[in-house]
Amino acid sequence: MFALVGAALALLFLWEILTGFSLSALFFLLAAIGFTFLHVRWALMRLALTADGMTVHTPLQAPLHIQFRQMINCAEAGRFTRGLSLVYWPITADGIVETDVPRTLFLPAVARQEKLLAALQERIPD
Repeated sequence: MFALVGAALALLFLWEILTGFSLSALFFLLAAIGFTFLHVRWALMRLALTADGMTVHTPLQAPLHIQFRQMINCAEAGRFTRGLSLVYWPITADGIVETDVPRTLFLPAVARQEKLLAALQERIPD
């Protein structure tokens, strides 16, 4: 839904630019395109729980597999769309968990989100 709103706004700002160019209309056109792209990306993102972690499939990117041993915290986040915020340690190519700088991944809202959150929190090491 947010992707459609962003696309509609982008079309309105494009029409505004075609009728009379202004830098402010160009700025908001670019912002609306970015907003649309972000929400289309979230809408097409797929999550899969595996035996040892979770795999995140994002369009135009390689799948990201996060093992339960890498996970630090998972909680609901967001104001308009309630998704999950996952904080995890990155893993090196050698398979070693790198505990210097944690990373955060925002997962979009999914069906049965409460069950997903409970399953992740249950498996996160203490």
